[in-house]
Amino acid sequence: MASKEEYDVLRLIEHGQTCYISSECVEGWILAGWLKSQPGISKGRLFALIRDLTGQLGMLHKCRKKPCYQYVNPYSIVVTEEGRLYFLDLEAGSNEKQLKFMQKRAVRECFLPAEEAYYQKASTGLDIYGAGKTIQYILSVTVPQPPLNRREERRFRNIISKCLKYQSKLAYQNAAEIRRNIPQYRKKIRHSHISRRKKAFMIGGTALFLAAAWEFPDWIQMGRHQAVTQTSREDWKTQKIGDAQNMRGSEDLREVQETGGPREELTEEYRSYMELAMAYILDVEDYEKSIRYLEKIKNDYTPADDLREVVEALLGRRKEPGELGKHLKALEEAAPEEGCERWYRCLIRGYGSLNTRRSSESILRLGKACLDELEEESEESKEVKEYMASACERVGESEEAARIYEELLEQTEDNGKREEIYRKIIVLYESCGRNDRALDACIRGVEEQTDSEGLKIMHIRLLCQDGAVDRGLCVQTIQGYIGQSREILEMEEFQKLQREYEIHVEGDHVWVGR
Repeated sequence: MASKEEYDVLRLIEHGQTCYISSECVEGWILAGWLKSQPGISKGRLFALIRDLTGQLGMLHKCRKKPCYQYVNPYSIVVTEEGRLYFLDLEAGSNEKQLKFMQKRAVRECFLPAEEAYYQKASTGLDIYGAGKTIQYILSVTVPQPPLNRREERRFRNIISKCLKYQSKLAYQNAAEIRRNIPQYRKKIRHSHISRRKKAFMIGGTALFLAAAWEFPDWIQMGRHQAVTQTSREDWKTQKIGDAQNMRGSEDLREVQETGGPREELTEEYRSYMELAMAYILDVEDYEKSIRYLEKIKNDYTPADDLREVVEALLGRRKEPGELGKHLKALEEAAPEEGCERWYRCLIRGYGSLNTRRSSESILRLGKACLDELEEESEESKEVKEYMASACERVGESEEAARIYEELLEQTEDNGKREEIYRKIIVLYESCGRNDRALDACIRGVEEQTDSEGLKIMHIRLLCQDGAVDRGLCVQTIQGYIGQSREILEMEEFQKLQREYEIHVEGDHVWVGR
């Protein structure tokens, strides 16, 4: 890699809704050259780099005096040794050589749209176009470790596509929108791909053994013969309180714990029963069997009783919301400090049955904690996101709900479910006034679900209700869909649109009155 050089760069200082610019001299490398020396960049570093790029551009667009940069490309960005990004100060004489290089035809053609062949004007749209081309360049010259998965590749394709839709309503309107769509990278511990039932019994294997030890202490003692010097549980209890016959009672068990006995050992057995019960809840979805194991310890271990009440609610044996809420709160407080993801997923299911604003807020809080521990492409993360999306809808966070559904779309293969998710995304974006995003999602849905009359009708409605859309485009779209299937004319939803927007169809001719 070439040695570091000094560059005059823009130092952006954010203050509320505005940003101030000052100049600063830093040591670093031009991004294009630096990337070529980093072919095996880590995925986390790559995502952070792209996020930093869009963050810097977003701050620059907040500046009052010069709200556009004009030369957004990998030759106008400096990377410092600490990994920070800066835009070159193109008004500084020291950067004149770099400025002339960027004005060369070969560079301009790579980072400007065809209709804007020269850097003659500055605009937010051109900056966003340049950002998209720069992201495309970054991804083309690097090989992230680990490699991008399908979901991440699809996400970046969508980001670049929307950046390059220059002067289109479907393009990003600001850099913050790009930044929000950049995927997060969470390093995960990969698990082998086994069936849910096998996973349940693998998780519960230790618990089954300990359960046997709990219920059949004499058998365990016999199996050890005389080689084990550790005192058995029954002998230990006898030594402590002198009445081995009464040790099964919960009151006596609590007394044993209070006298300084092996509480850690007992707690470990309780936890094993809890793990087995959770395996039946989460992996096998056999709620009745989970209750059987929780019943064994519910009198001696309060969290087991709390979890049993949650499972009863999941079975439809409704509890009063306030009562169930108390059990959920107590169960959350008892969750272990580490490895609490499975506890939280059980809680999420319980809160999901309450269907209240407060329970929705709890789902969002616990869901974020779960996603930090789960594989991004796993079925478990998908379930958590489904609960989180519904929770966002209930608390009125429509745009965030739509964003989560966009992620779910990338994890869903079934065509019927994908169509349903597209519909939700469209409606949610509409409800928060983001008609541009609703239209974008609708177009993607129609292109993918070619047989979906419902999505086509939604597309027609979005176009007709927007007064800024030329009626000719509405006519052309309707004619195209009728040409694909005249059955659309018989649908009640289309006939409603006909009355509302004065749509007339005679043979192959279409008119839109409003």
